[in-house]
Amino acid sequence: MTSAGRWFHRPVDRPAARIRLVGLPYAGGGAAVFRTWTEALAPDVEPVWVRLPGRESRLRETPLSDWDALVGAFGRALMRHVPSPYVLFGHSMGGMLAYETATSALSRPPERVVISACRAPDVARALPAIHHLPGPEFAAALRDLGGAPEEVLASPGLFRLLEPALRADVRLAETWPAHPPRPVPVPVTAVWGDADHVAPRSAVRAWRHLASGGFRGHEVTGGHFFLSDPSAGVVDLVNRELGAAG
Repeated sequence: MTSAGRWFHRPVDRPAARIRLVGLPYAGGGAAVFRTWTEALAPDVEPVWVRLPGRESRLRETPLSDWDALVGAFGRALMRHVPSPYVLFGHSMGGMLAYETATSALSRPPERVVISACRAPDVARALPAIHHLPGPEFAAALRDLGGAPEEVLASPGLFRLLEPALRADVRLAETWPAHPPRPVPVPVTAVWGDADHVAPRSAVRAWRHLASGGFRGHEVTGGHFFLSDPSAGVVDLVNRELGAAG
């Protein structure tokens, strides 16, 4: 498989697209997180879904649990395989990666960063560390904290399959930020769920303090995984933000 094929899933080919949406999933997730988005996006938007090491077709690869290594590898793939203009969208841990990437030394920065269900880096983490716990305790802690989709936690086989990626991603989230917070040089859109206790409104709205390129905030209905609920209207919101970015 090519480098582009490893990192990016393009469900439809839109070479004449006005803009590209690069979607970064939550902890343990892959490109399939965005499977319902493709048909709902505006026809002039090309969807580019990110597949990190250790999941889906990259299941045999070792997940990356070091921020510098992950941001470096992803940033190089992004610059090599995704033309401008593009927007980064990241949910939860994916929002952290979107931020770290946008504030790294990219030769072609994104038009906008949309950060969803993710606290700002200058907001202290309120949850206990769990990435070091044994398997059953790790799964139970994820359920208690709302840190993984229930369909993963409810299936022992699926959980065992995804545990290395989940554990690596949770470690990333628990050791973030890896560096002192930096301002985001492009416009930021922050999205939070009205019932999200993992990344509540105040923690997500705090992105406005780092958004040197401009800030917009939006509240949607749902808990931490509102991304998976069509009634939350996230895709419609993203379409509007992409219209503003294009």
